[in-house]
Amino acid sequence: ARFGTEYIDLYLLHRDDPAVPVEPIIDILNEHLKAGKICAFGGSNWSHDRLQAANAYAVENGLTPFVASSPNFSLAEQLQPPWAGCISISGDQGSAARVWYAQQQLPLFTWSSLAGGFFSGRFRRDNLMSFTEPLEKLCAETYGSEANFQRLDRVETLAAQKSLSVPQIALAYVLSQPLNIFAVTGSQTQAEFATNVAASELRLSPTELAWLEGSQAVV
Repeated sequence: ARFGTEYIDLYLLHRDDPAVPVEPIIDILNEHLKAGKICAFGGSNWSHDRLQAANAYAVENGLTPFVASSPNFSLAEQLQPPWAGCISISGDQGSAARVWYAQQQLPLFTWSSLAGGFFSGRFRRDNLMSFTEPLEKLCAETYGSEANFQRLDRVETLAAQKSLSVPQIALAYVLSQPLNIFAVTGSQTQAEFATNVAASELRLSPTELAWLEGSQAVV
């Protein structure tokens, strides 16, 4: 009702229950689609395997499939999911998912693309235990690994070389992937928002992407 409309443009199912078969989910979503209650639907924190199964059923039965997905993706890898039921396609553990998304070109709305603020400059090796604000503490617990700090070191180096900010390089990493990707970020100020928007125009080379990840020796 607050939207002032009688329909939802894009309806995302938030978190999946793998115990529930995909067939009735697709059937019900298509009923809402035909009724005009939603214009399109997708999944948030759904695995690519479940999306693949759901879309295969939809295609086989002449139904509309999922048209979008919203997993986590950033340069930083999660030590643990920040909340139960979260799906990340970052790092080595997400490589199979990224290959599938690259093949399908399914639109991705990736949440925490700046790793919950890890690339903001507030988090250092020597202050991780000092955070008391809930979301900052959660960020430290989720991303505060030495491997991620080494990634942050490389982001800072590349940012200095290109006269860009650390968040811009971290966001450019996400947007430079061979994926149909739309990065979801949060901004506290108009200046932060403008900085993030400017990063949408940046593209990093495959060599730079590999170096940021740590799989390329020299940038």
